[in-house]
Amino acid sequence: MNLIYVEDNPLDADLTRRMLAQQAPQMQLRLAGTLGQARALLDDDARPCDVLLIDMNLPDGNGIELVAQVRHSRPDITVLLLTGCGDEEAAVRALRSGADDYIVKDTRYLDTLTQTIAAARQRRLERPDHAPAQVLHVLYAERTASDVDLLRRHLRQQAPHILLDVVGSGAEVLAALEHGSPDGLGPVDALLIDYLLPGMNALELIHEIREVRGLDLPIVVITGQGDEEAAAQAIRLGAHDYLVKRDLAMPRLHIALESACLRVQLERERRALAESERRLRELADAIDDVVWLSDPVAGRLLYISPAIERIWGLPAADLLNDWHAWTAYIHPEDRERALREIRAGAIDGDNYDTRFRVIKPSGEVRYVHLRSFAVQDERSRTVRRAGIAQDVTEQHLQELRIQHMAYHDALTGLPNRSLVLDRLEQGLRMAHHRGRMLAVIFIDLDRFKNINDTLGHLVGDELLCQVALRLRQRLPPEVTLARLGGDEFLVLIEDLTEAAQVAQTAEELVREFEPSFLIDGHDLHVSASLGVSLYPRDGNDEHLLLKYADTALYRAKASGRSTYCFFSPEMDRQAHARLRLENDLRHAIDRSELCLHYQPQFDARGRLVGVEALLRWPHPQRGMISPAEFIPIAEESGLIHPLGDWVLGEACRQVRQWQRQGHPEMRVAVNLSVRQLQRRGLDQTVRSELRRSGLEAAYLELEITESSMMEDPAGTMTLLHALRGIGVQLSVDDFGTGYSSLAYLKRFPLQRLKIDRSFVDGIPDDGDDIAIVEAIVAMARKMNLRIVAEGVETGAQHEMLTRLGCDEMQGYLLGRPMAAADMDALLARCRTHRAEADLSLGA
Repeated sequence: MNLIYVEDNPLDADLTRRMLAQQAPQMQLRLAGTLGQARALLDDDARPCDVLLIDMNLPDGNGIELVAQVRHSRPDITVLLLTGCGDEEAAVRALRSGADDYIVKDTRYLDTLTQTIAAARQRRLERPDHAPAQVLHVLYAERTASDVDLLRRHLRQQAPHILLDVVGSGAEVLAALEHGSPDGLGPVDALLIDYLLPGMNALELIHEIREVRGLDLPIVVITGQGDEEAAAQAIRLGAHDYLVKRDLAMPRLHIALESACLRVQLERERRALAESERRLRELADAIDDVVWLSDPVAGRLLYISPAIERIWGLPAADLLNDWHAWTAYIHPEDRERALREIRAGAIDGDNYDTRFRVIKPSGEVRYVHLRSFAVQDERSRTVRRAGIAQDVTEQHLQELRIQHMAYHDALTGLPNRSLVLDRLEQGLRMAHHRGRMLAVIFIDLDRFKNINDTLGHLVGDELLCQVALRLRQRLPPEVTLARLGGDEFLVLIEDLTEAAQVAQTAEELVREFEPSFLIDGHDLHVSASLGVSLYPRDGNDEHLLLKYADTALYRAKASGRSTYCFFSPEMDRQAHARLRLENDLRHAIDRSELCLHYQPQFDARGRLVGVEALLRWPHPQRGMISPAEFIPIAEESGLIHPLGDWVLGEACRQVRQWQRQGHPEMRVAVNLSVRQLQRRGLDQTVRSELRRSGLEAAYLELEITESSMMEDPAGTMTLLHALRGIGVQLSVDDFGTGYSSLAYLKRFPLQRLKIDRSFVDGIPDDGDDIAIVEAIVAMARKMNLRIVAEGVETGAQHEMLTRLGCDEMQGYLLGRPMAAADMDALLARCRTHRAEADLSLGA
């Protein structure tokens, strides 16, 4: 903290310096012996002053003069005045000039000086903006130098807080008001004008200031000779006081200036308040909300804005006459509650906040948000009550729309998952309380994806809307129908006494899908599968009931679709086993537990021409798991994609290795599932695996079942042409068991048909099977397709199939599926037999 001590007594200065060094070493003290030296130290920006100690009487003036100057230019400095003799009038003048404290140099003042300085400093820092209210900047227009000197000396002694800026004419006054005071003291607070000025007198100057320039500065006129007519005219023109230069006038001059400033300040505040009230009234009149002010003591309304007419439909004048008239228009269902809340707030003298509906005289209903605020006096008594009433009708309707959107399906308008779960939770509590049953029915449309894929999502969305409408019309109003998402719906039936009621409802819902749906010119036949769970039989919480209904739905779909199925514990066990198997399958892929077996394929002459790659899973705990068990799980869970990619890559790699070992014509057949066909970029995956393994595309055959081709015939055709463009061979697996269109079949770029083993089993004894095989072979010959027979297990079958014209065969008679190592041994034997045959031909 930097401190400047202005003291002309060396002894006092030394005592103070030594005391501060001992008690407050953090204070950096600098000494000045005169006002001039003090001003020089204050101008030193390198060491800004924090605290100024000033002796009252100094060789070049009075310390109060420096207080007023410092307080005007440096309001942040803490100023303390010291004097050797206590003088009440001097103390008052010091404090009025802006000093923070006044200290008398008695015998013990040094003991408390540091505490006094600290307290004064704290007070100064806590003052807003450190701004003093006492300093007045007065512009004095006077042509007589002796009068100016006399007034300066008087103000220095009696009112040091008044700073004079002197000019000699009216023109200089106007220039100072326009461009700033010549002494640079800042804005002028008041004018002190001598009556007789060069160029224009005081009356002419006042007229210019008031009428022409419109300034409201405090003006005091001073004259050497009293003139009642001149005084009256000056006051009429806008002067605040008129003084005569007599000895009696000088003591009250500073009081007149301060009084004029105070009157102008009060007038400015009054005008500002009136302007603020005018603007507030204009604002209140312009806004859509009702703004009001009341006197709760007198029980009357002081003001209410015109918006009351728009919201209540009442003229404001009616409420000014009867403040309580507005309560009669509150909706009857809301009135008692709203008035109770309003009375409670009014009695407690507190704010209140309430919402209610208003019925206008026209019958229109508006939603209103009313808030009231208590205005209290200094004794915490409520003297006024202000309030605002907002028309929140649109906001309320928007909230209802948002709430509806949050709890209802955007497409069908039915309750969504969040709402139906909430109703299910409440329904379970009610069923438990009443001892009744509750049913959850899952509904899923069969093959809905085909409609979306073939006819587009707009048709699919319209179908969902018609399904929702048809089901809603079938079900009673008290039954909840919700859309969970996609093509899944949920029905919640409460207050049941027996399961037969649910079975009847489920049968009716299944039958609702028998009539077709006419959408955009398409006559659509859609069926649905239903799964049912019951409380309390199957579970007592919403999550279990939903899970079990979903499990039952899966069983219904597996049972042939277009039916319903009740949940049973056996289903739950199967579902858990299925889930465990899916998790194990995920780990099996990551841990490389899967492997490929290869079943050899021979031509009619007995030559090994290729293999079919078959996926096998030797489970670490369960042993070998059938593909028929885990492949459907892989397709439903999406694991078929990483699984299929691995099979494709591994088969290509292995066959290429056998080719390098002396079997250059070896071909491999890999099965593709329907999910793989639907996956984008399959052709790029095949191209990538061929490139990685080095296998030529001609030695890779991709097998596709009849039914999978017909899931999306157009998309399948595009994909098969892309694959054929790579050079791979394509075959139809299990031919004869599906419902393929011959029109599509002839357009697919195929090379082989594989006759399903179900037709091979009856050969040679079943004439129908022989006829079917003959027909397939004849058709294939016409279409330039090769025929492969599966499931050949006897010599008689082999002989008959050869005679019927089959090109290639595979089955247990020719070779079971085997690991790659066992296939190595078979290939070695084939290579030996071929070499022996070549030798015999050479001999």
